[in-house]
Amino acid sequence: MKKLTFLLSIALATVTLMAQNKKPDLTGIYGPDVKTIGIPAISSKVPQPQFIAITNRLAKAGYRMKVASNVSEPTVAPAERRARLLEELWMDPEVDLLVFAYGGQGAADVIEVLDWEKLRQRDMRVIGFSDLTMMVNTMLFKGVGHPYTGPVLTTLGYSSQAAVNRMRDMMNGNPADIKLRAIKAAEKNIEGLPMGGLLERLHRLTNKGTLNDLTGRIVFIENTKKYTPRTEEFLNDMVAKGVFNKAAGVVICDFNAKAPKAATSAILKAFASKIPCPVYAGFPYGHIAETSIIDFRKPLVITPEGILSWKK
Repeated sequence: MKKLTFLLSIALATVTLMAQNKKPDLTGIYGPDVKTIGIPAISSKVPQPQFIAITNRLAKAGYRMKVASNVSEPTVAPAERRARLLEELWMDPEVDLLVFAYGGQGAADVIEVLDWEKLRQRDMRVIGFSDLTMMVNTMLFKGVGHPYTGPVLTTLGYSSQAAVNRMRDMMNGNPADIKLRAIKAAEKNIEGLPMGGLLERLHRLTNKGTLNDLTGRIVFIENTKKYTPRTEEFLNDMVAKGVFNKAAGVVICDFNAKAPKAATSAILKAFASKIPCPVYAGFPYGHIAETSIIDFRKPLVITPEGILSWKK
């Protein structure tokens, strides 16, 4: 009897572990009209095991993929070549959506040599974050294409079931409400179009003079361990330059901080006290398994109590 109980315990533990390790089904994650995904790489070298694993899952979900030839190469291609390969996928009439393979470093060099007038010919949907904050926010600045900020493919590889559900809802046009917490609450509802991304890259765009005008925008900001020691520096510099003066609001997302949470909290409270708009926190976006997709063309409302609702 004891042996049987022991064996049943092992079986139950095995089933539980398998359930925990089961990856979310990606069917329909990019919306009903996306059949073919274009996959460019304009940043760092792409880690092949992670990339192969996620593209296998997307194929199983029914997606066709067209992959830039440099994705599988062992070294990073010159910026000019990365730009031309991105342009080819963008202009390919069979490609419905572009999702970058990986982040890292290098997008800044590519956006300098892209043929933006050529890209203007097609209102391509593009998803990227982290280093690709440079790309999607430059698209917004130049009025080219339809930018989203959200996980690159290697990040999608470790996304949770809840995150995949939120992405699917966003791309199908019916995202659910999310409860935020107030750092500096609004006195009435705030409304606007979203934008944002990785703090360091937003700061870099500020210094280049190519960060889109934030007037009436709700700005989503995430951070990573690498840039945590400079969080206060980046925020203070952007405040000093008046970046947030006409923003409708700021939403602090995951900061993945090495610093103690109390220290990060103090920095964010000080930041909120220096800008005129409301500041909320707690939206699931960043270098985490819970990250979401944010459509830069999807208007939203945040109540004083912190209920974020996307307009239909």
